[in-house]
Parts: sequence; structure tokens; C-alpha cells
Amino acid sequence: MMAEKKSNPVWQYFSEPTSGKGKCNICQKLLSMGAEKGKAKNTTNMWNHLKVHHLQAYKGAQREKEDAASSSANFQPTVVQMFDSKRKWQNTDPRSKKIDTLITEMIATDNQPFTVVADIGFQRLLATIEPRYSIKSEKYYRTDMLDSVYKKVTQQIKTLITTENAGPYLSFTTDCWSGEAESLMSLTCHFIDSNWERKQVVLNVKAMSGSHTGDYIREMFLSMLNDWDINQDRVVLVLRDSGANMIKGLRLADIPDLSCSAHTLQLVVKEGISSQRVVGDIIAKLKTCATHFSHSVLAKQRLGAIQKDLGLPQQSIIQDVPTRWNSTLHMLQRMLEQKRALNLYVAEHGKFTTPPAEQWDIISNLIDTLGPIEEVTLDISKAEASISCIIPCIAVLKMVLQAEGHTTRGIQTLRETMWQSMERRFTKIEDTKCLVLATLLDPRYKAHVFASDTLSKAKTWLREENAIVSEQKRATSGDEGPEPKRTRTRAEEKEEPSPSGLLEKMYANILGAHGTPAEESDEQLISEQLEKYLQEPLIDRRTGLPLEWWKQNASRLCHLAPLARKFLCPPASSVPSERVFSEIGIIYDKKRSRLTGENAERLCFLNYNLKLLNWEYQENF
Repeated sequence: MMAEKKSNPVWQYFSEPTSGKGKCNICQKLLSMGAEKGKAKNTTNMWNHLKVHHLQAYKGAQREKEDAASSSANFQPTVVQMFDSKRKWQNTDPRSKKIDTLITEMIATDNQPFTVVADIGFQRLLATIEPRYSIKSEKYYRTDMLDSVYKKVTQQIKTLITTENAGPYLSFTTDCWSGEAESLMSLTCHFIDSNWERKQVVLNVKAMSGSHTGDYIREMFLSMLNDWDINQDRVVLVLRDSGANMIKGLRLADIPDLSCSAHTLQLVVKEGISSQRVVGDIIAKLKTCATHFSHSVLAKQRLGAIQKDLGLPQQSIIQDVPTRWNSTLHMLQRMLEQKRALNLYVAEHGKFTTPPAEQWDIISNLIDTLGPIEEVTLDISKAEASISCIIPCIAVLKMVLQAEGHTTRGIQTLRETMWQSMERRFTKIEDTKCLVLATLLDPRYKAHVFASDTLSKAKTWLREENAIVSEQKRATSGDEGPEPKRTRTRAEEKEEPSPSGLLEKMYANILGAHGTPAEESDEQLISEQLEKYLQEPLIDRRTGLPLEWWKQNASRLCHLAPLARKFLCPPASSVPSERVFSEIGIIYDKKRSRLTGENAERLCFLNYNLKLLNWEYQENF
């Protein structure tokens, strides 16, 4: 046997101190290897030594030797396999088509331009990983493959939102976006599935043309519902922005709609800030300060050195963004944090002025006022948020704005204006059926946040909705309800009833006025279940999970549960549609400047829904 130190496992237990001599690492004995070099040199004596004196080591080395031999036999390629490993696949080969699909999915998921397939680095990577694959042109992935993947994912999403999977009720958010080359309208769909899990899918990011009037918005929205085979009866609510054309369009379509609460709060804050001149002057002064640091690298370096000397966090100064009110809050917070550093910087280098002491106090009070509003905005913008949180959030914010204390000094006008704006803009929330019933059916709130007369309205609405849901269930199951009464003929009227028939008639006269149990059961049960539900304790607002609670109690409150599933499904804001447009901004980058609206729509649709489906939308490639 030849001495192959790299592959022979016996060398784990031996070394070769001198040529032709093997030394046992276990007992230090020297053994002859038959010769110092050449073919006569072997490891036979070493194997025999292990077998006689170190049996466990021998067995271990033998196992490794057998495994190595088996592995070598398994991976020994045939001549055909050797040629096949170099032969290019046909484009129709399933393995080639699988990689075509994976590349298209990568482009959509990672927001890559289609031209990535022509990049040298990408081509080298693919040639190394799978040399048998022939990479196609950019046009092939942009046309053939994008169309193929889009159609398959669309079919999967259609299946996902059917009544069998999503239940009878759906809610939506919609928004409009305008870029340099295209205007788009988004549509996201929200529902609670049979497992009481909240689901969201992106249905459309559709290119718009012409003047975006209310009539145009109506046609666009209804056409999108029609594309997805969604009956208008399934629509619980549509969350939208406060644009006049959007409001008019949905009203013309006769679709239940609601303004986005996050947008409305932004209007409240802007109205408050503009109402008090001193606040506007302070913000303008701080914006000048932020602009100075954003335009000068040297200024940033000097400020960083001062921050380090003072032991302050070495943070950049934040600039206010006009379209986002919370950026104003973040600027104020950062300025207050860096107050000492900014004052020292101005003393040493000038360039701008910082607020005097009394204005720093106003900044602190302004932060205390705007902080809760940002917290509420973030809460209602969460993916799991429901419209059930709107009435409680607004009630709490009104209380915050009405509170008096040292943190209100210098900004009383602002706070009063914001409170009045909130009163005006949210005046009808307890007259809105969807909001009231969602709040009532959320076990975190129930009726605790309502005005005294709202609960009475809610109970009436609940009974009406229960009747509608019950009727829809009967229609779906094919049960047509009780048989209508038949007019008796004259011959029947003349017939004398039998004794037993006469008794039944008398019983009917006595009991009929009170109704049969079957006729009263639905209304009685919904009222009884509601009373039982309202008497039970609330779950924790922060840690409680309303949908998990309903999942556990749906069978016990079987009449209330379908209504909870219906009214808890709408999101609290139109933020899901806005997040879609965040992706659109990335899709329309400098490498995609010629991208058409149709392809942008498809890429945005796939970017979200491929991840939602975990890329599982076809049985095989």
C-alpha cells in the first residue's frame, strides 16, 4: 500500500520522524514502512499495529477509509456526465426556465434594473455557479418573463382574496402618486382570514392618464375592483387621503370611505403651528441653523469636536421637511439635545443665532405637546392597527390638549387652535357606524370611550348588521328562510278542522303573538352575547391582541364574532398605500428612467406579493 498522507486515515495515528519509519502517536513505537522510498514503501505494518494494539483507533480509521472509498465511487462521473456538465441547456429545459424565473423574481424583489443581466459581474457570477445556463437578453426578462411571473402571482392573489379564503368582507386603502413621467393610483386590500390573522395584499399600482377628476377616480376604482372580481357588497371601507377629487370619486362610486386619520392629524398640527407667530419664528430660526450644518462639512466637523468635548451624543442636526410634520418635531428634539453645543458653536464661529432662554423653554413645551400626537400617529400607522383605535386615540389627544400646566406656557394659542381643529375635523366620528362598531368589538376598548348616547346607537347598528350577516349566510348556504304563508282556498276554509287540528289552531292563537323561538333567536342571542361581552373585563391596551382574543372566544360569542371579523379588518390609515409608493420611488431610479407605467405597476405588485407568498405561487417551475 502506498503512503498517501493526505488521504490515508492511518496517518491520524502515526508520524514519520525518519524516512521509511512510522512512529505510533499512541505508544511511541517505531515501525518499518518496507522501504525509505519508492513503490515498496507502504503502511501495512502500521495498520497491523493498530489492529493488534489499538483496536478502537483501528476501527475508526477503517470506517473513515470505507467512507472515503464510498464517496469516491458515488461521485465518479461517467463519460456522458462529464460531457453533460459542459453542454449548454436548451432554453426550453426546465432547469433553464427555473433560473429564468429566479432571475426575474430577484429583479422584482430587490428592485434591480433589468439591465443587471448585462452587467459583467452578474454574468461572471452566473457562469461560475451554473455554466450550462445561457443568460438571455434584458428584453426577454422585461417582456416574456415579467409577464409570465406577473400572471401566475396575480392568479394566486385572486385565489387568496376569494370568499372561501378571505371571508365575505374586504377593506381597502388607496392613494395617488405623481412622478416625472407617470401618475399612479394604488389599491391595497385588507382582510381577516378564517384563522383570525390580519392579511394585506397589494392589488394595483395603476397608471393614470388625463385629468384626475372625481369621475375619473370613480372609473379607476371600480375598474380595479372589477379586475379582481370583487363585488361591491364585499367592501366594508376604503381609507383615502383628503383630496377633493378622491372624496368625490368614492362618493360617486357609492363606496363606504373614510379620510386617513394620520393625514388629518397632520393638518391639525400644521394649523396649530401656523396659528402662533412666536412658534413659527422659532422654527424658522432653527431651520436656518440646520441649513448651515447641512451645507458645510467644516461646520459639521467643528460641531462634532464641541459635542465630544461636552460629552454630548455626536449626532447630526436634523432638517425640517415641509411635507412631514414629525420631521419638525425631530428637529426640535435634536436642537434641544444639542442646545449647549449649538450655543458654544455660535459663540466661537457665529454664522447664525440660537434662540434665547425663553424660546428654549417654548421649544421644550412644544416637544411635550407634539410628542403624544406623534405617538398616536405611529400607533395608527402600524400594519396591525385597526380603525378601532381611532375614537380612543382622538379622545385621549383632546384630553392632552385641554390639560393645563407649566408645559403649556407660551403655546396656549397653538394648543387651543389644535384642540378646536381636532373637534371640527373629527366631530362626526361617533356618528360613523364602522368606527363605532369596530371600537365596540375591540376587547381593549368596548364602550368605555363612547359618549353616553353612542352605546345605544351602537346596539341598534349591531342588530341591523347581524340581520344583514345572517341573511347573507342564508343566501350563501341556499337556505331561503321560513316558507311564506299561503292563502287558503274557499274549499279549505269550509272544511271543519279535526279535533287535533282545532287544538293546534287554539295553541297557535295563544302562542303565535309571542313569536316562535326560531323567529326571536337571532335578535335575542345577539343582545345576550353583547351584554355578556360588555360585562367582561377589558384586555390590556398595550399587550392585548384583539384578533387572538376573538380567535379564542369566537365559538362562545358566535353571533358577535362574524361582526368583529368584518369591522376590525379596515386599517386605521391609508399608510399601506403610501408605503407602496415608497417602493415606486426606488423603482423609478436613474437606471430605470425609461420604465413604462405598466411595468412599474407589475414590479411594485411583485415586489410586495412575492414576499407575501414566500415566492410560492406555482407547483413547479
